[in-house]
Amino acid sequence: MRLSRAEPLSDGPGYGLAVAITALATVANLLMATYIAPPNLAMVYLLGVAYVASRCSPGPAVFASVLSIACFNFFFVPPTLTFVVADAQYIFTFAVMLVVSLLISTLTVRLRDQSKARGEAASRAQIEKSRGDLLSAVSHDLRTPLASIEGSAGALLQKPELSEQSRQLAGTIQEESIRMARLIRNLLDMTRVQDTIDLDLDWYGLDELAANAIIRTEGMFGRPVKLTSDLDAPLVRVDGVLMEQVMVNLLENASRYAGRDADVEIKILRSSAGARLEVLDNGPGIAPEVLERVFERFHGEKKGGFGLGLAICRAAVQAHGGRIGAENRVGGGAKFWLELPVPKETDVG
Repeated sequence: MRLSRAEPLSDGPGYGLAVAITALATVANLLMATYIAPPNLAMVYLLGVAYVASRCSPGPAVFASVLSIACFNFFFVPPTLTFVVADAQYIFTFAVMLVVSLLISTLTVRLRDQSKARGEAASRAQIEKSRGDLLSAVSHDLRTPLASIEGSAGALLQKPELSEQSRQLAGTIQEESIRMARLIRNLLDMTRVQDTIDLDLDWYGLDELAANAIIRTEGMFGRPVKLTSDLDAPLVRVDGVLMEQVMVNLLENASRYAGRDADVEIKILRSSAGARLEVLDNGPGIAPEVLERVFERFHGEKKGGFGLGLAICRAAVQAHGGRIGAENRVGGGAKFWLELPVPKETDVG
């Protein structure tokens, strides 16, 4: 029997279906009663119970089980057309019939629910995959024209004869194209981390990855980002490209919210969990109502962006088996931190 993935009938129509199916099974048994022994007629009722269970909630299915036994007793157990049972052996038949019919109805309802759940999960997965593929394709197609716009704006800024107003416009175009490119990069990263991340693991020093991230973001800060590392800070086995992007996102976040002229520092430490990285700034800190949700997708203060950068950080760190968090510093400013595990047998410090 094929189990329907449709929503089960509500109790009203479900009980009506139970009555109709039991009546149909009774008519069929009346036609076959001359040729088939009464105990075998019970199978027809069990078939009807299974059908009701596949289409209805558990209540109508149980009702169909009880009603089938009553009809079987009334129409086919001697003396017929009465509920009196002359042969005590039929009591055992009724008991077995009730247990079997209840098992059938329970298992059928469970199978239907499982089938529906699998169908919904497959549908959601297909929708997510299609959305990710579309987003990735569109994002890739946008990167080339944005790079051209940024390059053209940069070339205009190099022309000495450019008026001040035109220079400001070209600067705005360049800044906005850079911001759009960053958003597109975040969208691409998010489509990656939403899927099962295939990590390209190798051994790195967090200070090396942090230094690269500082170089990539140096244009966002008016002051150099300070980098300090404990001498005994362990190496970590990570996806270097992905972990470096995490640090870039944390630095971009510091620039956006603490300001271009903020004092920003990256610290690499040894921790009880393994290796710890902290990004500290002396900006205004994180509002209390934002602090608990700062790593959620599409959540952020209204300073540009869609709140994807920190969500990508969390997904990437968790994919490495690590932890990430944020807090306000005593005296002002924000601290973002992440910890990555280091296997003891391969701990290098």
